[in-house]
Amino acid sequence: MMEEVQKGLPEPDGTVLEWISWGERMLCGLPEDGRREARSFLAEILSDPVAPWTRWDMPLTPEQSALYKSWIYRRSVREPFYRVTGSIPFMGRTFRIGPGVLVPRPETEVLLASIQDLFGSGRPSRILDLGCGSGVLIVSLLAMFPKALGIAVDRWPSPLSWTVKNAQLNNVRDRLQGICGDWTEMLGARGMFDLLVSNPPYIPTNTIPSLSPEVRLFDPREALDGGKDGLDFYRRLLPVLPDLLNPGGVAAVEIGGDQGYFFRGSFGRVSGCDGPWIVKDVGGQDRVVIWKKG
Repeated sequence: MMEEVQKGLPEPDGTVLEWISWGERMLCGLPEDGRREARSFLAEILSDPVAPWTRWDMPLTPEQSALYKSWIYRRSVREPFYRVTGSIPFMGRTFRIGPGVLVPRPETEVLLASIQDLFGSGRPSRILDLGCGSGVLIVSLLAMFPKALGIAVDRWPSPLSWTVKNAQLNNVRDRLQGICGDWTEMLGARGMFDLLVSNPPYIPTNTIPSLSPEVRLFDPREALDGGKDGLDFYRRLLPVLPDLLNPGGVAAVEIGGDQGYFFRGSFGRVSGCDGPWIVKDVGGQDRVVIWKKG
């Protein structure tokens, strides 16, 4: 297979069309649209979204073709598109991602949209993000609420470093404090937050081997594994949730699409808080749970 691929490999100064044609052949076995991704990789390298259609006869530089070849090889072994490029658009902003963090999913935008609807003209002053990962939640919220201060907590240094990088990239670094450690360390901070958010690990342990290679092989396991039924994080959070919120404070967490039953039962009722309210994603699955402290 590799010899056949090498035989069809364009020259380093081959044209856009020649390199895209090779990339399409390399990615034709993907379950996603490999042809689209082959074009998108080249558009990313050329910083021109229409280059595959308008600059098809332009020769690449050796540096550009070497990068394109590297990206196509990486994607051909199921490394996710945005992990290969190292950046992803999210809520109209650009975020850098790399080892140690999840690739942000479109479903997480439901959480942010729900918060925006809930607060309306109100403005939270202090925001807490538990398990911040790449920082898409806390950075987006600080951009959404320009007078708010945020605290991002993660137990691993790598995610926290990506959050800080993305805060700098999106011009909110001066309003963000990062804390590396177990989030339960925050429990001493009683009644400090107007808004608490989290996209925790919620995939059942036994389900992980059946996930797509893009997730199973490249996302950090600690960001996926939610324990036997995927609900370990919520069992730790809900009993202490009222202690973390100011009066009128809101908590919003992402959940798995089939986990709404857990929160509709008695465990979802939190002392001193109204709710839970469960918000569905565009696919009709339960995706976000919200509480508000009285």
